[in-house]
Amino acid sequence: MRSTLKLMLFIAIVAISVSCASKRDKEINNITKIEKQLENEGAKPDPAKLTALLDAYVAFVDNNSQDSSAPAYLYKAVNLCVGMGNGDKAMELIDRTINDFQKSEYLPETVFLKAYVYENLLSNLGQASEVYHDFLKKYPEHDLADDAEAALKYLGMSPEELVKEFEANAA
Repeated sequence: MRSTLKLMLFIAIVAISVSCASKRDKEINNITKIEKQLENEGAKPDPAKLTALLDAYVAFVDNNSQDSSAPAYLYKAVNLCVGMGNGDKAMELIDRTINDFQKSEYLPETVFLKAYVYENLLSNLGQASEVYHDFLKKYPEHDLADDAEAALKYLGMSPEELVKEFEANAA
């Protein structure tokens, strides 16, 4: 009786593991399918497919937050929001990354994107400046440090002012 109970428990654990893995695999396959469809569309992607991809990325992270792929899919979701010009959703996902995936290899880039979103999508130059400075304190040797310094230098300048600045530096 006891060995039968152990066997049934083992079978149940295996069945649950297989069903979870297959759900995860289905989500990854769906993401891959949408990504390929969008690649084939070129420069004018279907907005509905972009939204479907964003939803798929976020659903994967929601359903598989402990999976090693979750930070990568969340980072892709952030970049997709930035590309779509959806600053509010990008900021929501950026904050989720910073709070829930503090050891993510994408954390420095995500912090930089937070400043970028404040600057370019939410027009909050004060917050952008603060986050760029925080980025430089935390990641002074990062590849994006030069970009953060340049962003701070030119923060708030109009296109005309930027042209004058570049012309003055070129002379």
